[in-house]
Amino acid sequence: MSAVRLFFALWPDAPTRRKLRKVCRDAVAFSGGRPVPPQHYHLTLAFLGNVPVAQVPAIRAAATGVAAPTLTLQLDRFGYFSRARVLWIGPTEAPAELAQLAASLWAALEPVGLQPELRPFHPHLTIARKVHRAPRDPQARPVAWPVRGFVLVRSVTEPTGARYTVDQCFPEGSSNEP
Repeated sequence: MSAVRLFFALWPDAPTRRKLRKVCRDAVAFSGGRPVPPQHYHLTLAFLGNVPVAQVPAIRAAATGVAAPTLTLQLDRFGYFSRARVLWIGPTEAPAELAQLAASLWAALEPVGLQPELRPFHPHLTIARKVHRAPRDPQARPVAWPVRGFVLVRSVTEPTGARYTVDQCFPEGSSNEP
């Protein structure tokens, strides 16, 4: 394999995934879409796409210098990307530390040769794909997500959908494992 598909993300712990699944169940059913498996829940910070395998150690090293905030993220509203046909849950107000984390990651990755995303950072967690309709009500019962770090994730596209594997946690040893 000469290239791997990578992204940096916030990765919820098991209790948060369970709460999210419960809170999102009705919205996903109403959407008519295909639910994202809870073990794949994540909030993307920096999508790197396909990168050469030889570049992965430099990417990991660059991320070790990025400070991971400790915060509680409140996911309290549903949204819908009609073009992508994706249903998501996200914060009504994202903490400034979250956008700063994404910006810090890109700043650390530029010297490695990766170009930052040009679209504005829009924190969200995808809960369904191939959605047929927008949520009935954008308000969601709030889910408090304790954020203690971030992860580097490998993504493999298969006929049944994407499969994600946590490559490394930042800071090392943090409890971000699925």
